[in-house]
Order: sequence, then C-alpha cells, then structure tokens
Amino acid sequence: MFVFVIIFMVAIVYYIHFRHMRKPLYELAEQMPTIGDLPVLGHTHWFIGGPERLLQNIQQLAERVDSLGGLCKLWIGPSLYVVSLDPEDVQKILENCLEKDSTYKFLRTWLGNGLFVAPVDKWKVHRRAVLPIFNNRIIEDYIEVFGQQGEVLAQRLAEQVGQKEFDVYKYITSCMLDIVFETAMGEKMDVQNNPDTPYLRARNCVMSIINMRLFKAWLQPDALFNLTHYAKIQKENIDITHKFTDEVVRKKKELFDAGGFTKEGRKDFLELLLSKDAKFTNKELREHIDSITIAGNDTTALVVAYTLLLLGNHEEEQEKVFKELKDIFGDSDRLPTREDLNKMEYLERVLKETMRLYTVVPIIARKTVKEVKLSTFTLPAGVGCAVAPFVMHRSKKLWGPDADCFNPDRFLPENSVDRHPCAFIPFSHGTRNCIGRHFGMLAMKSILATMLRTYKVTSRSINRFKIEILLFPVPGHMISIERRNTKCN
Repeated sequence: MFVFVIIFMVAIVYYIHFRHMRKPLYELAEQMPTIGDLPVLGHTHWFIGGPERLLQNIQQLAERVDSLGGLCKLWIGPSLYVVSLDPEDVQKILENCLEKDSTYKFLRTWLGNGLFVAPVDKWKVHRRAVLPIFNNRIIEDYIEVFGQQGEVLAQRLAEQVGQKEFDVYKYITSCMLDIVFETAMGEKMDVQNNPDTPYLRARNCVMSIINMRLFKAWLQPDALFNLTHYAKIQKENIDITHKFTDEVVRKKKELFDAGGFTKEGRKDFLELLLSKDAKFTNKELREHIDSITIAGNDTTALVVAYTLLLLGNHEEEQEKVFKELKDIFGDSDRLPTREDLNKMEYLERVLKETMRLYTVVPIIARKTVKEVKLSTFTLPAGVGCAVAPFVMHRSKKLWGPDADCFNPDRFLPENSVDRHPCAFIPFSHGTRNCIGRHFGMLAMKSILATMLRTYKVTSRSINRFKIEILLFPVPGHMISIERRNTKCN
C-alpha cells in the first residue's frame, strides 16, 4: 500500500512540474479559438477511425476551422497544434519552422536521418551537400530513363486494351520504381515485368505498419508498440530493405575507393553523392538513397494515376493534351526529349490542376523551435503546426466558387500572377520543400506523354478517399483504355 501511495505522490509532483514547464503553451491556448473539442479528450476523438473515416473527420474539422477565420488550436493528447488555412500564416510556418513534427519519428525508424525526416540540424548540413545533385542539368540527364520506362509501361498496359476497368496505379508505381532505382542507384530492377520481389513485399509491409501507427493512438508509444507482433514484423522487413540498399552502397563505395567511376555519361545519385567528397558514412548514404527511392516513388505515381482518372472523365481536356502531343511528336515514335517536355505547357497545367484537386501529401506537420509571429498570435517554441494543403487547395476563398471543378487553365500565367505563393503548395514551400520537385515533374510529364499518345483513357469520377500517409481513392485508380486509332506513338 505504501508503495502505491509513493507512486501516486510522485505522479502528482510530476504532473504539477509538467504543467508548470508548459505554462506558456496553456496561456497561448487560452487565447486561441477552438472548435469541436471535448473535455479531457480535446480533439483526439476526431483522429479515431479507419482511413476513410479519418479523412472525413479531418475535412469536417477543417471546414469548422475555416469558419473561424482559418486559424484554430487543436489538442491531440498532450500535444498542442496550431492549424492555419491562411496562406500568409502558412508561409511564415513553412519558412520559419524547419523541424519536422514528432509524428515523423515513425518514418525515422526506417529512413534514419535521410533528408525527408532528418532533425533540422542534420538536415541543414546534408541538404547543402545533396542539393547540387538535384540541379536541373543533372536531372535532365535522366530524361532518357523516363522515356524508356514509359515505353515499357505502355507495352505492359497493352494487356488491358478492351478489358474491363483495372487499377492503373499498380502499373504506374512499378514504372516509377524502375525509374527511381535506376536513377538513384544505377540498378535496373525490371519491376514492371517482375513486380513480386522480396524487397517490394518488405517495403509495402513497412509502409502499412507505419501508417497504422500514425493513426492508431495506442500503437504510437514505443513501449506499447514493442509489445505487439507488429514490432517484430516491422524490424524484419526494414532489415530486408536496408540489406538491399547496404549491398548496393557497399559495392559502389568499393568501386569508388578503388579509383572512382570511369564510365562516361550519366551517373546515378549514389555515384554523385560519393563523388561530392562529402564524407558520408555508408549508413548516411543508405539513408539518403532510401529516402529518394521511397519518398519519391509513391507521390509521383499517385499524381500520374490521378491525372489519368481526371482526364478519363474529362474528354475535352484529354483531347487537348493529345493535340498538344500530336503537335510536338507528329507520327514519330521517339522518346521525349528535354525540348519536348518543355513544350508540354497544357499537360503541365493539367498536372498542376491534378495536384491541386488531389493533393497526395494531405498534411504537413512542423514544430516551432523558436518564437514565430503569425497574423494574430505569436507561437512560442514547442508548438506543433499543421498545414493542410488538401483543404487549402479546394478552398473557395482562395480558388473561387468553382474550386471543386477541374480547370487546368487556372494555371495560365495570367490567372496565376496574383496568386499567393502558399495558395498552391503540392511540393511544400520554403527551404525545406521537396528537393526532387523538378525530377518529379519531368518524370510525370514523360510518362503521361507516352501513355496518352498511345491510349485513350476512360474513367468515372471518384468521391471517396482515404488517408494512408498519402491520399488514396477508396475504389482504386480504376480506368479502362483503348488504343488510339491515329498513330502518334
């Protein structure tokens, strides 16, 4: 009995100390507007449920935040978050809050200190070293790879001509994996023709478990998660993915140490990292390469799949894309060049409108490490900041009454000139934005150009979505295709 009394007293003392240390947070919270919270629970109940229900809850909560003027506080357990839908405040958050929120720790178990999830002190050092290999000239060396893998994709899709609806995403993600493996590591994996490999099974398993932890509160504390069988499964599958990358890094490092890379022409990202003489350890090299291959694959594959869904039920816009491609390529079956991709102005607008309507990274979470002055409040250090691009991108305040409609011409220069830079942030914003945005845009344009020169796409509109780290349609990316009568591939 005495032991329980001691434990109870220690708990009370710790709670009082905890409240005292966080006094600035509570004082800030008292001043800020709130909506939809419950005593003790705060807003935690909004983040309970399956992936589809969870997204619906977040959308409903965001609508309420919008009704308050676009800024609100959220208590999720003991963590205070500030949500802003105002582009001015969003700009201040993304430019001043470079530390990723603690929820990214689940990815850090896998990706370590790769650029996507690294703590800000390591991110600053490594970003300076990695940034030069993502310059436009180097990225454009990979355009041939984009075209070659796009051709393989078009050939693989031939089996679906004249068939019923099918989920095109699995074809596109295999194509993007072949692209990122070859450009990041110089490895020709041929995933498109051999989609069932131990590496891919392990990769998909880890993604599934991390997503589960993100949205199931009882699995978030490491102490509880480590008691479940998921912890063992996650470790086994992370080890499989690490073993693959470690072996590639080891071979490249040995080759580099033996005298460097003698081959002429294009080098992959790993070779470029080694050539930078940045003194990366083998572990750091693996973390950066894993971040490039994992973070860069699903996002671009999803955008391509959503683009096909949209064009499949907007025939007029699809024909405009086809006409633009016809004007560029004529009857040639050559691969897209840099000059060709630069001419695809309408296709680029279609891609941007797709990323607006279907923002594949729905939420960006950051943490303040110093005071940040927003339009109506000054945030102290230690506050979580949530930015919801998928809500802002459909805001009628920012995009007009037809915000839910597909209209690529929103992105004509004359229609974009007065737009706030943070009204449209598919690649985030500020110095910690997506380092591979140029790579992604060129790859997506190249893949779509090959597909849409070859096939006419038909699809139905979709209105059910779920959040599994990224944004997915509930029924899948279901389309049907028929081969173009006019030779343009």
